Amino acid sequence: MSKYFDNAATTAINERALSSYNNTALTFFANPSASHSLGNLAKECLETTRNDISNLLKVNPSNIYFTSGGTESNSIVLSSLLWSRSKTPGDVIISKAEHASVSNFERILVEKGYKVIKIDAPNGFVSPSTLDNLINKNTKMVLIQTVNNVIGSINDIKSLVNVVRNKEKEINRKIHFHTDAVQALTKIEFDLTDLDVDSASFSAHKFHGPRGIGFLYNKSQSLQALSRGGNQEKGLRAGTENLAAIVAMKVALEESLQLNNENVIKINKYVRSNLKPKILSPSSNCSPFIINFSVNNFPSEVFTRILDDEGFIVSSGSACSNNVKNKGENILTSMNFKADDAKSSIRISFEKKTSYESVVSLVTKINSLYDTLVR
Repeated sequence: MSKYFDNAATTAINERALSSYNNTALTFFANPSASHSLGNLAKECLETTRNDISNLLKVNPSNIYFTSGGTESNSIVLSSLLWSRSKTPGDVIISKAEHASVSNFERILVEKGYKVIKIDAPNGFVSPSTLDNLINKNTKMVLIQTVNNVIGSINDIKSLVNVVRNKEKEINRKIHFHTDAVQALTKIEFDLTDLDVDSASFSAHKFHGPRGIGFLYNKSQSLQALSRGGNQEKGLRAGTENLAAIVAMKVALEESLQLNNENVIKINKYVRSNLKPKILSPSSNCSPFIINFSVNNFPSEVFTRILDDEGFIVSSGSACSNNVKNKGENILTSMNFKADDAKSSIRISFEKKTSYESVVSLVTKINSLYDTLVR
């Protein structure tokens, strides 16, 4: 049986979440927007679930908007800029290490008159002082991810937001701060209220919920949806809510938050102490769930394919970039990694129940292949 180490791409849905999906789909099948009794029951279930999720995150339920996942949540925030009627739209600051769902907006923003400023993120980290130097009177939005999906680096979002808030006082105007927190939820400790971000994106399939569902945390009144339809999710995300998936997401979130990270920290330490290839993921301020390493200029696609044949599932780049030329290379070189390391990089990623024994087997196999094929 394959040993799965690509949890940063997606996790398997847990049994309780799957069961709740089935039960909700059969019990609350009516449209939550319908005015009849069954619709009202579905609406009540929807809002109860929204309240449950907001309680888990200690935020106001009015700030939770259900979406199809992290990509759509990021898209809603960025698309809102396209509604600007200003003759000089302004500047948008995006970290060079962002997920493709953010970075790929650069072209359309530039076409619409925005100046997109790509802020350096060496080793995946954005410096508050660098951000401070880039913000000016024209800055409209700043987008910096919480946890990098390729190497696991954790940005100091609170300090970065503080920089923005201080600049707002200088220019006497609001600057929207958005963070892609898809790789953060249930994996590192954070408090959305304390971080003081304006919005943040989340995706259920990263914490054992179903695919195609997530949510946007948003406390800004200025965001507008590019797509139009009904008034679901207060008009910010039109379309009939996927109630079964929303409930399953809540159940998965509850269960994942109940599990601590001690096991993952233990296996992460083992990998870092015993893996022969060079590790690219930073040694501190890094998610214990992700380790990226380089196989010394050996093609990562070949190495991962050999591992796959041996029953070990890993990734040669972000899953969202696997249909893109050079895969994860560009994101690594943008973080100042050497081109040779980027071309031979491999990501392994864990879940909270990943077994220690399976990790020992993986490291043993990687080291054996590395000695045989690379060194």
